[in-house]
Amino acid sequence: MASKTIFVTLEVNNILKKMRLPGESFGDTIARLCKGKSSEPLYLWAQTSDGWTGLTHEDQQLLDETTRDVRK
Repeated sequence: MASKTIFVTLEVNNILKKMRLPGESFGDTIARLCKGKSSEPLYLWAQTSDGWTGLTHEDQQLLDETTRDVRK
């Protein structure tokens, strides 16, 4: 199996340690936590979720901008 070295902050490392299950490697933990996740824009999810349908294009843009700001 091929591997790749990644660098994370000490804070992220400590979070991963807390989330790691017994006998699980960091790679296994990351894979488990990311499984089924996507980087597609949040508004695409919202379009199919109850209570979020009918967003205008402007609402979608604001949602994307807010999400990007939070991720920073």
